[in-house]
Amino acid sequence: MNRRCFLRTSLAACSALGAADAPKPNILLLMSDQHRADRVAASGNPAIHTPNLDHLAKGGILFGNAWSSTPTCTPARAALLTGMSPWNHGLLGYGVVAEH
Repeated sequence: MNRRCFLRTSLAACSALGAADAPKPNILLLMSDQHRADRVAASGNPAIHTPNLDHLAKGGILFGNAWSSTPTCTPARAALLTGMSPWNHGLLGYGVVAEH
C-alpha cells in the first residue's frame, strides 16, 4: 500500500466514524524576536521576568533546542512557512536574491 492509498483509506475510515465532525486543534506558533533563547525565564534564567512568555510556555510546547538556518528574521520565517531552506525559497536576506 502506498502513501496516497493509505491516506485515502484513513480519511474514509475517519469520516465513517464521525471523526470529521470533531473540532480541529488550535495551533498557535509564536516566535519572539530580538533575544537569545536563554533570555526567557521559562528557559531557566532566574534573572529575567517574562511572565506572559512563561505562561504560554507552561501551557504549550517550548522548543529548547531549535536552530535557524539564517540569522535574520525574514528568511527564517519564510523557511518556517514554506518548509524550505533559504537557499531554496530565494530569501537570503531582507529581499529576494534568487529567482525560481
